[in-house]
Amino acid sequence: MHTLLFLIVFAASQPKTACTPQFAPLRTGSYSGDSKIPFWPKEEGSQWQGGGWIGWNISGDSLEPVRLTVKNRPKEENDDHEYVTVEIAPDVTYAVRCMPSVRAGRIHNAGIANHELDFDGPLNIAIGKAHYVVRLQATDQHLTDAKVVLSNGRQTQVLYDAAEGFTDEPHFNIEWAGDLDRDGRLDLVVNLSRKYSLHPHRLLLSSRARAGQLVGEAGVFVSSD
Repeated sequence: MHTLLFLIVFAASQPKTACTPQFAPLRTGSYSGDSKIPFWPKEEGSQWQGGGWIGWNISGDSLEPVRLTVKNRPKEENDDHEYVTVEIAPDVTYAVRCMPSVRAGRIHNAGIANHELDFDGPLNIAIGKAHYVVRLQATDQHLTDAKVVLSNGRQTQVLYDAAEGFTDEPHFNIEWAGDLDRDGRLDLVVNLSRKYSLHPHRLLLSSRARAGQLVGEAGVFVSSD
């Protein structure tokens, strides 16, 4: 009895394993003729091993537990790069884990699916009674000085500034918008990049905003063409 009590007290006193917030945009992989499941370079997709994921569909209105099964993709040649595939059940577009403010349940989906600011113009979004605008500001035709700006009519935040580095056919995409952490304020998934082949998919949550911000970065996953 004393031994059992000691083991219980000892286990309770041990520090819990750190849980690192992660964001998985699950449609970012590559496809080939022999694969209906997208695949990622091993160093990228292997980050999604393990449980604890919850996810949502780009057109859905709920967050639910998700099982991601990461498997090595067979090589065709010995010197081929190593890739992994990720089987998703149920099928979702995005998944997160270790984000306390994001929990399973119903969410508000604003109905945005990959709005390209440089082609489609400013994006107007309503979350309840709050109204937001995301716009691209630039004076140079090649968008070398482009800024992506978020405003709610009272406050403005620069989400991205292309002038901070060299630009090469940049893109400015709002992939998804809604209220993911259910605090009545806007959350976003964006892909804002100064280079055509680089895709930093960023999850921006209002619950992660610092003083003077509307949203703050909760997770990022970088893929490339």
